[in-house]
Formats: sequence, C-alpha cells, structure tokens
Amino acid sequence: MDEKARRMATPFEPLTVSAKRAFPFTLACPSFIYRAGYAENVRHLAPFVDEIELLFFESRFADSLPSQELIRELADLGREGDITYNVHLPTDIHPGHRQTAEREKAVRVLGAFIDRCLPLSPSTFTLHLNRDPADHDIDRWQAATAASLTEVLAGRLTGRRISVENLDDTFHLAAPVIDALDLSVCMDMGHLMVYGENLNSFFDRWQSRIAIVHLHGVIGSHDHLPLDRLSSGRMARIVGLLNGFSGVVSLELFSRAALNASLERMIGQDFGPKG
Repeated sequence: MDEKARRMATPFEPLTVSAKRAFPFTLACPSFIYRAGYAENVRHLAPFVDEIELLFFESRFADSLPSQELIRELADLGREGDITYNVHLPTDIHPGHRQTAEREKAVRVLGAFIDRCLPLSPSTFTLHLNRDPADHDIDRWQAATAASLTEVLAGRLTGRRISVENLDDTFHLAAPVIDALDLSVCMDMGHLMVYGENLNSFFDRWQSRIAIVHLHGVIGSHDHLPLDRLSSGRMARIVGLLNGFSGVVSLELFSRAALNASLERMIGQDFGPKG
C-alpha cells in the first residue's frame, strides 16, 4: 500500500506536532477533530494537547446529554492520557428569554449537563448568553438571565466555574450579570477580530476573570480558520497578550489539518516561561 492509500485508510491519522506541556497555559482543542465520537477523539488527541474541550452544542435530541457510561470512559481516558477537560454547554437554550417556560427549560438543561459532567472536574463550563436582538428591554433580559443562572449555580457551582463567552459586539450587555454573579469569562479572540473589537481593551477589562481563551484564525468575517491564516501582526499581538497567561487556551478548530497547522504556528511562538 502506498503512502497516500495508507493515509486514506487510516481514520485516525495522528497529528505531526505535539504541544503537550509546551506552554505556560493549558492548551486544549475540541472533541471533534476526527469524525468520530468523544472517546475516540480523546484517545487519539491526548498525546498532543493538555485538555479537551467537550462540545455539547445541542440539547434537543434524546441522546444530547452524555451518558453516565461515556462520562466514566472519559474519566478513565483522562487519567490514562494525562488529559483534562473543559465543557462547552449547549447553545440552544435561553436563560434570559421573555417566556417563563423557556427560562425554566434553560435552567433544567444547564443543570442536567453540569451535573452529568461534574465527575470530570472540568476546568470551566463555557456558556453562551443568547439574546434576541429584537428584545430591546435590556434591563429585563439582564435580570432574567441573572435569576436563571442563580438557580443553576445554587448548591452546584461557584460562579467562577462558569465562563461566559463573547459572541458579538454586544458582550458589554452581559457585564452586569457577570459581575453580579462573579462569573468567569471566555475570551473568544476570533469573535473579537471578526467584529473589529480591540483585543487589548477586552483583555484589560476582563483579565481577572478570563478562565479560557478560544483561539482561531480569521480572514474578514470568516473565523474558526487555522492560525496560519493570521497575519504576523495579529499573531504577535495575541502572543503578547497570552505571555504569562495561566488559564486554558482552546484552539477552536474542527479538522486534523487545521489543528496541525495551528499547532505548528503555536510552537514557533514565545509565550514566556512555563510554570
């Protein structure tokens, strides 16, 4: 069998770059690099990164909630592969919705996913605070969101275990909720670049709360691209911000080729001393 045929026959072709324990921060990647399940991805990615971002984007299907068996398997793989986890909570729920039933659903869904994943001791639970742009009553949305999340946290988590991700250029509307509940922040650098936001200003504003950074390449309005698509100037600014950062940096990419190219770009940068 020639090399090309061998690669096509290997569903889990390994990465060519390992960045395990290579940086001052914890380097993560998503659980869907390979077209396979959670456990298969963790098993094949563990030698190359420090942490896996478990993506649970949807809650509406019968099998959306991970089974207890899967959680036990992931826990075993974490110990065997020296790998930790962070959890991206479902995005199809609305804690601040105008309708009571939708808010109650969001509380139930978030509670179920958090409870199921707690045995993995995730570094953070990342949350989207979705808001209907047609809902102009910002005070109502903020109050409803805070009330829903207070219920989710009660007896379950401290606020700092949940990191609110910036989605667009209206992230400042979530600031009162983040401050009131003492939540963490997920700084998605790609989203900031897409909307023309200043990386340094965002980092300075939220530095004490940033638990995790989502990093990916951007060209115009297209994001989640490999890091080799970033200009040298943008990459230099990112390296400067992350120099000394000790949280989690997750390369939010969704293919082996994109992750491999991004790891190569990362390895060539000086992020400061480890430890």
